[in-house]
Amino acid sequence: MADSTVSREGTYDLFYRKGFIYLSVTSPSPGGKPVYPEEVENRMRMLEMPRIRTKLIRDIIEEAEGVPRRLAEWPGGSSLASKISCRIDKDSMAAYITVTPPKKGAFPPESEDLEEFLRDQGIRTGIDREALTSLLKEKLYDRETLCARGIPPVHSQGSKISYLFNTCRGKPYLTMDFDRINLKELNFIENVKKGDLLAEVLPPVPPRDGSDVTGKRIPADTTTENQRLSGGEHLVLDPEGTKIYAGCNGNVKLEEGKIVLEPVVTVKDVNYETGNIHVDGSVVITGGIADGFIVEATGDIQVTKGVGRAVIKAGGNVLLKTGINGNGDGSIQCGKDLYAKYIESSRISCRGNIFVEEAVMHSSVICTGNCVLNGRRSEIIAGDLIAGGSVWCKKLGNIYEVPTVVSLGVRPRFLLAHRDMKEQLETKQNTLNKVDEQIDQLLLAVKEGHREEKIQQALEQLTRKSEELLREIQQHQKELPDLRAKLLADPSCILVAEDTIYKGVIIYFGKKEFHVPDKGLRKTILKPQGTEIVESGFNRQHRPTIVFSEESQTPEIPL
Repeated sequence: MADSTVSREGTYDLFYRKGFIYLSVTSPSPGGKPVYPEEVENRMRMLEMPRIRTKLIRDIIEEAEGVPRRLAEWPGGSSLASKISCRIDKDSMAAYITVTPPKKGAFPPESEDLEEFLRDQGIRTGIDREALTSLLKEKLYDRETLCARGIPPVHSQGSKISYLFNTCRGKPYLTMDFDRINLKELNFIENVKKGDLLAEVLPPVPPRDGSDVTGKRIPADTTTENQRLSGGEHLVLDPEGTKIYAGCNGNVKLEEGKIVLEPVVTVKDVNYETGNIHVDGSVVITGGIADGFIVEATGDIQVTKGVGRAVIKAGGNVLLKTGINGNGDGSIQCGKDLYAKYIESSRISCRGNIFVEEAVMHSSVICTGNCVLNGRRSEIIAGDLIAGGSVWCKKLGNIYEVPTVVSLGVRPRFLLAHRDMKEQLETKQNTLNKVDEQIDQLLLAVKEGHREEKIQQALEQLTRKSEELLREIQQHQKELPDLRAKLLADPSCILVAEDTIYKGVIIYFGKKEFHVPDKGLRKTILKPQGTEIVESGFNRQHRPTIVFSEESQTPEIPL
């Protein structure tokens, strides 16, 4: 049977490293071809290495230990070696290294070489040896590699409060780019049970100095400010003042940096069995509200089923899992945000933002913030809408050209005061005209010889009333320009109609008025710019943004 063993030839490795020429040789297996000195010398001539004694090469070949042996000094070999450079950030908290690949005939650098280079560059702290090893192993040449990080100082921190409940709920617009808000999942109430731990004080953090990559010390800030827990109604503070517990079942939330625990009243339906609801806290209604009833709460109000000719008043948020059809009598007043599937034939007054899924129809709506419709229909039809911020919908008005008025970008209290002043001025002017007509009739009667005392008394009363009305009209005329001057639209506000704005819609940006042309508008964005209202197209791929405030709105609308 033939011998299947394959002979292994001898090999050699000739390279430059750190100013010297090195040669390593491995011996062949029996029958294999050995390394000849001529091969090595030819290779040296090709690389333009200096000549050395053939005997030295022959001795290394005979030993054939596979270990690199130094042959000769060669300063010119540095042109074949990898080039190493380093960049340090301006704040000296990070350093980056770049290594070029070695040319043929040069040995690649090793981790120790890179570390030595970095130390020569003054880098002393935070050298990432794993990154250097990975750079060489994966041959990440000609690219910057983060090779050192400074140690940032740990600034001293006083004791901090850790809250064990959601401190920012019910604000989907802070994280969603107008994707549809699922009202079924939205919930403003976070129920806790008596005895639940609500918050605790974490121990302070001592200071620890840091250093940049050059080893320079970065002193830590030693100033401290301790946060403290304070009790309140329905809250229980432990004797050490480090933990706070729920003193009753209720809804916990954070308001102006303070923990508030309010009782939660849960009822199935509001009707003749329950009567009107007046609660110092929050209310959850798992059913609906019958016509003619009132639900009033200092906190939030949630209603699962539809609302009709009812009155809802909330100091906090209002969440209608379906919506409201007030038939002209239903109303909602809320101190924060309002969420509903639809609003129809109702009066709405909201100090925050309004979010509606489907439609706002035949309603009077006032909100200090923005009004956003983001459902399948997203229609605003008929009625009067005032928004202190922006308005976003798909359709505005309808094909029947039903009158629809939208005012935006101005604080509602200024707009309402201006409207009220103009109405009063118009009413007083009409009344003055009638009084003047009556005075003229009485003067004519006196001229014709009627001198009865009743006529004289009536004439005196009407004259006094005319003078009083004239003074009031003059005062209103004096105040009206100041109110009108406040009707300057916020330049950041916009009106977005993703689909259509129909004829019959009137849009006000402060005192600027925009009438929709007869053919309507498609996919439109309107915004104030100087003395004009600028129109541009809506592109779903480049959606504009609306500014929302995380903080509660300043009370501007009387509730």
